[in-house]
Amino acid sequence: MFSLTICFGPAGTMWQLMFRTQEAAAAAATGYDSIVNAGTGRLILGDDFGQTLNMEAKDLHGCVLEDLSLSKAAHIERALHQARMQAEGQQQAETDAILRAARARSGPAIIDPMGMPRGNFPGNGYRG
Repeated sequence: MFSLTICFGPAGTMWQLMFRTQEAAAAAATGYDSIVNAGTGRLILGDDFGQTLNMEAKDLHGCVLEDLSLSKAAHIERALHQARMQAEGQQQAETDAILRAARARSGPAIIDPMGMPRGNFPGNGYRG
């Protein structure tokens, strides 16, 4: 799968067209001369999934052609890199003397049952 993301208009609106083949996507991305409709200045592009973009050609700012299989691999690599950084940071934190000392001073957390002072429960004589 391939996508052609187009940036257009005064606000830089983005729209994505989807294509099954690289050839179709590349033709849409590079075929502006044949796509701009005979002197009207309109850019008309259609994708393989029923979307048609019809706009003033002068409003086009740019476009990005993307191989979605390769970008999926890039996203996975980015996520793996993030996970490795977190694991390495955790290892460094475990060996950091200041962090170890702070953990030792804090002791275990004590949770007050049901938010009542001194561990009293409703119905056991506590009057607040």
